[in-house]
Amino acid sequence: MLSIFFGYDENAILNVDTFFNNTYEDAWFEDPFVRQVVREVDDSEVRDRQLIVSPVLGQIPPERLSGGAKALILLRETEDFYTDLIVCGGNCENLLLDIGEEKDVRCSLSGYDLSLNSLGTGSHRTPVRCENDGSLLYTHREFVMKMLEMAGGSYERQA
Repeated sequence: MLSIFFGYDENAILNVDTFFNNTYEDAWFEDPFVRQVVREVDDSEVRDRQLIVSPVLGQIPPERLSGGAKALILLRETEDFYTDLIVCGGNCENLLLDIGEEKDVRCSLSGYDLSLNSLGTGSHRTPVRCENDGSLLYTHREFVMKMLEMAGGSYERQA
């Protein structure tokens, strides 16, 4: 299940690029889901463990992927990776929900960058847990209302 803390959390990894670049393993790029992330988020194709073809950048190594792609890959391939989803755009939403369907992941969201439009529809029926108050959010509307309530305030994580 995907659990989200709404608001700024100083424990969240904000520099996803540096974390990814010093953590990723070549073998991750053999995973069909990771290849899907690269295709859907960055509109690029994984050709080899160290070769990604981007229509904009040409041939690139994994270090040149976007922050959103890196965050999703880390959430999928590592345990206990905790980041602020501010690095993710709307093109990451469905894949983030897919990851939450497969395993328990925790994130924070300090802004209004994601609205999880497909939450509660199609294959995304697993609710999202709000870490601030423990409530379960089953629909896009419930998610947006909770985000506005929690992220919009100065809610601080309690120790």
